[in-house]
Amino acid sequence: MKKEIVVYAKAGLAAIALVVFGCLSFATAAEAQPPALSKDQRTLLQSVLNAVDAATAQPSSTEAPWPLHVMRASDGSHYLAFSIDSFGTAKLPPGPVLLYVRLATARPPDGATMTPERSPISEWLAGQRVDPRMLPGRGIAIGEMPAFGAGAIGVRGSTPSTGSMDLKLMALERERARQDKEDAAKQRRAELEGKETVLRGTVPFEDFDVRSHSFAADGRRIVSRALTAGPGDYDLFVAWADPAARRPVDTIHVSQMAVTLPIVTTDALATSSIIVADRITIRASPYTAAEQASHPYSIGLTEIVPARDAIFTRDDNLAVAFQVINARPSDSGKPDLRITFQIIRMDGERELSFASLNPQSYDHTSMPLDFDLRLGHPLLAAMSVPLATLPRGDYRLKIVATDRRAGTARTADTAFKVIGTPASLLAEAPALGRPFRREAAIEAQALAAVVLALTPDAASPALRRALEAAAGGRFVDLLLEEVVPENERASRVALTGLALYIIGDASAASQFQHALSLGAPPAAVQFLIGAVRASQNRDPDAIAAWELSASSGMAPGVVRPLLIEAYLRRGDADRAAALVPAEFTLRPTAGPWLRAQVAPHLAGGRDRDAIVVLDAHLSRTPDDGEARWLLLQALYGSIVRGAGGNRTRFTTAALAYIAAGGANAALVADWLAALGREGQ
Repeated sequence: MKKEIVVYAKAGLAAIALVVFGCLSFATAAEAQPPALSKDQRTLLQSVLNAVDAATAQPSSTEAPWPLHVMRASDGSHYLAFSIDSFGTAKLPPGPVLLYVRLATARPPDGATMTPERSPISEWLAGQRVDPRMLPGRGIAIGEMPAFGAGAIGVRGSTPSTGSMDLKLMALERERARQDKEDAAKQRRAELEGKETVLRGTVPFEDFDVRSHSFAADGRRIVSRALTAGPGDYDLFVAWADPAARRPVDTIHVSQMAVTLPIVTTDALATSSIIVADRITIRASPYTAAEQASHPYSIGLTEIVPARDAIFTRDDNLAVAFQVINARPSDSGKPDLRITFQIIRMDGERELSFASLNPQSYDHTSMPLDFDLRLGHPLLAAMSVPLATLPRGDYRLKIVATDRRAGTARTADTAFKVIGTPASLLAEAPALGRPFRREAAIEAQALAAVVLALTPDAASPALRRALEAAAGGRFVDLLLEEVVPENERASRVALTGLALYIIGDASAASQFQHALSLGAPPAAVQFLIGAVRASQNRDPDAIAAWELSASSGMAPGVVRPLLIEAYLRRGDADRAAALVPAEFTLRPTAGPWLRAQVAPHLAGGRDRDAIVVLDAHLSRTPDDGEARWLLLQALYGSIVRGAGGNRTRFTTAALAYIAAGGANAALVADWLAALGREGQ
């Protein structure tokens, strides 16, 4: 049974008319006689049919085991398309398979009896009927050709003296055929609209292919098929076997899906399934009718490559295609449609509008002259958008089709997810330089060094009390200034600045500058100025101040860790590494020294060198959580960068890190998932 579907798709600003032939089950009459099956092929096909018969006794899955897309054919029936690359744990073999597809009426849920449906293919194998592939009427519509056959006129001639009776008989046959066609069309329409119940003696659809050998664009083996059906509840069976196996019967796999097709409406605006695609391209020529069944997503010249899933990276484009149904036509048969697209980000229970895309219009200004909704020409809309600007997360594409002539609208949506690539996820690792903490400048060693630098040889009682308050962490007491001798004013002003810094007062920097102008020790005051600038996210100024502090005598153990962190925040791993004391390069230790040693290796892609340093450190301090995180980063980087990384070791370490509740456990889980997808 051949159905002609004329589909129109937007391409830029121009609309292109496309013609698609949906070859639903068998070859067209114009084709040569189908090849006979060998004994082995008949035996295996019968075994597959037996397996499907056995599966009919099992309940259908409530969850779709594979994506199924439903569109509308030109006669009003449902056009079903699907593409499968795996059947549970079973994978399709690289070579051809024997494929069998059946659409059967679903059993009543209440256990009521139903008339058993016969399989024409099974009856053919049993010798009870002719080859179903040779059924007539597949290529020539009733009434289009004389009943005497396509060549009858040429054989019999057309002169009035010898052919008048033939012509009269032919005219009667054509009129009878026309009436039969109209009656059949009315019957078909009544069935589609649910006005009449269909009583079937055979299954609504079945098909087989002894050499099914389809591939996806990425080289994956797939099963891809199309069929049409009227409204109703069905069970769809897809079965295959590998004829090249030593025991082909042991390779039979059957997958089953419950399918409910609604009653067809002819007045309410509707959309078909939203087909999420990897890409949508234009072919040089359409597939033939015989090829169409195994290329269900090729709509005329439009080649839709359905996505394996709705998971994309930021390097991908999101492409969708769908059919708009029952748009109201103008006097010339043109629609007046406006289609809008909105990307919505899902944040838990909240939905946040992320972006609105350019709308599309389908009307007399954009459609071809020969497009006519009144003739059943379906309309296919397609859209593609890059995902480079979308952060990782869950999204929903909301589509609103508005029929401006009818004043009605239809909303549809489809969910999709944006994930990171292995490389982009590596770049999401937290910076090696930690954010500056205000408390870092007053930790015990640093505070003791500052107080010591501000202490004169013979401090007055007032200054001594202020220095003791600072050393004891009683910074609020420093805001109550006692009079000190003139030669101690610089230190006292610096201590007041320290109190202002602690409480987050922006005037602390001015106070420190004033202390310097009075002759305060630069080692301590420049150290504190650096802390102020770092807290203001001004790392270049902080680095300059801390380098002055170091050159003025501030203890390396106090100022260098802060300098290292600042350089790491700036991405200058080499300068950070140069600040590591020589004794630590041979004896790895924790904190900034360790990060400074590892950072140049990680930043330069020398993951193996980083692993050597971290392994040596962890052999001494195995419970160092920060070192374990850095090791994970190095192990993952060695895999992503193609440096021969050990996936097994990374997986083991990653699972242990996640189980221990590591600070970056969520990111590590994403790394594992990304490598898992890459390995599929």
